[in-house]
Amino acid sequence: MSNKKILIVEDESIVAEDISDSLISLGYRITGMVYSGEEAIESAAKFRPDLVLMDVNLQGEIDGITAAEEIRSRFQIPVVYLTAYADENTLRRVNSTKPFGYIVKPFEEKNLHTTIQLALYRHQYDSLTNLPNRSLLREKLSRILDGQKEFLGVVPLVTVSLDKINRINSTLGHDIGDSVLCTIAQRLSNCMENIDIVARLEAAEFALILKPVEEKQDVANIAQNILDIVSQGMIVKNCEVYVTASMGICLYPGDGIDGDEMLKNAYIAMYQSQLEGGNNYHFYTEKNASYFINTLLQETSLRHALKSSEFEVYYQPQIEIKTGKMIGAEALVRWNHPKRGRVSPGEFIPMAEEMGLIAPLGEWVLETACRQAQTWQRAGLPPLRVAVNVSARQFERQNFTERVREILTETGLDPKYLELELTESLVLQDEIAAAKAFTVWRDLGIRIAIDDFGTGYSSLSYPKRFPFDAIKIDKSFIRDIADDRQNAAITVAIIQMAHSMNMRVVAEGVENEQELDFLCDRECDEIQGYFFSQPLPRAEFEALLKSDKCWELCCRKKEAATLNSGFSKQETPNRLGSCYKIG
Repeated sequence: MSNKKILIVEDESIVAEDISDSLISLGYRITGMVYSGEEAIESAAKFRPDLVLMDVNLQGEIDGITAAEEIRSRFQIPVVYLTAYADENTLRRVNSTKPFGYIVKPFEEKNLHTTIQLALYRHQYDSLTNLPNRSLLREKLSRILDGQKEFLGVVPLVTVSLDKINRINSTLGHDIGDSVLCTIAQRLSNCMENIDIVARLEAAEFALILKPVEEKQDVANIAQNILDIVSQGMIVKNCEVYVTASMGICLYPGDGIDGDEMLKNAYIAMYQSQLEGGNNYHFYTEKNASYFINTLLQETSLRHALKSSEFEVYYQPQIEIKTGKMIGAEALVRWNHPKRGRVSPGEFIPMAEEMGLIAPLGEWVLETACRQAQTWQRAGLPPLRVAVNVSARQFERQNFTERVREILTETGLDPKYLELELTESLVLQDEIAAAKAFTVWRDLGIRIAIDDFGTGYSSLSYPKRFPFDAIKIDKSFIRDIADDRQNAAITVAIIQMAHSMNMRVVAEGVENEQELDFLCDRECDEIQGYFFSQPLPRAEFEALLKSDKCWELCCRKKEAATLNSGFSKQETPNRLGSCYKIG
């Protein structure tokens, strides 16, 4: 344990110098002697010592206990207290910082040395599994790689992440989850024939340094053996549990020049295994590294996008078949990246969901759409209902229902001009919460629509249990509806079911006259899709709204009567499809 770096925090300079001389004689390195809590935090951040000797009573506004808590939480550096205070209140505060030792002054040199050794040892082993931790793994990996330079062959480093361990914690409890981790740690430790070191990195992640091999295939065989061992069932507190693992493999010297680079690249390979569903292994490749670096850059850009006003709300018209008028618009978010240009929603929406950004992004869209709808009304334009999608992450927020009310109040929009669209799966994952939210929204006058109907649980019974105002038929059923008998039958069934329960029907993704004719004949209520207009930026949509455009959407058998009563067929501007316009 010698040659470790130690920071001394002591308000009496003579005492600090005596401790420093003593520790230097024992082989330790002193990174500094400071006298205040503020200096202690600054020095810990700058020099990253292996251990801090901390006096409780210090100069400055921050005492030793407060400084120790920040050093532990920010830098994970162990702290040993050296103090003359031993009263109950001080000990209680000291214990709250989870110290690695406590010595009451005056003390003997051998006691100080022993306490430091124990603290350093404890800090390098995981308290749950008793395996080496990340810090000790890095030390041993560096020594192994330095020695390997004199020999032939490669040194494999393997990272292991247990798949879906959070599901065990949430369903069976963290006690069961901890027992699973300990069982896996023991299994990995018992595979020592080909393994030099097993370490626990964090949470459900482990690392293994394998013994040097000559062939890459040898590593593949070992990796598969480890996967098989991990996936064996186990009985934990009378529960039968199964887990699998995702593994990443990095080979020295080809895949990294030192331990830190090896560990980073093994993680990259492990992430590739996780992306493919787990229970497999991947070797590190530069292609994978480039992919994950680009993904990281995109995630960073996405975090800045909302702050930098790079998002924009587009509006897609919703047309009422009976009148041919535009009575609503679906609000859709678009990302204008400063360098990449327009980023596809199919790319950034899943990323936002994974990063936990979909809730604030969705709230921004809701507020922007409500504010814009009210702005158009104040400008004297025809009143318009805006439809806004609600994500599962938004809905899970405890204050979301109240937040909707606040946004309506802040923007001044009458609730009857807001429609909230929710998916089947979102509603069914917590029916009680959904029912409560729907009651509040209906009382306010907000319209509620079920989005992408038929693509989720596909149950025809649940709509009658909830106060929906509208059902949106997913575009996958509308596509080629005139020729696809199955899609046609499903669409007709949905329309009839909805009407029997006094719900309106909105068809999404209408792209041609054949689809339009079919829906008109089956008395669908509202339509949206590229046949009328793609989603438009605010200014273009506003121009369309000002034109007060009206489409005649009756079926073809009434076409002659329509033409004789003052309608003319023409191509419409602004990327609108062929339609019948009142002349």
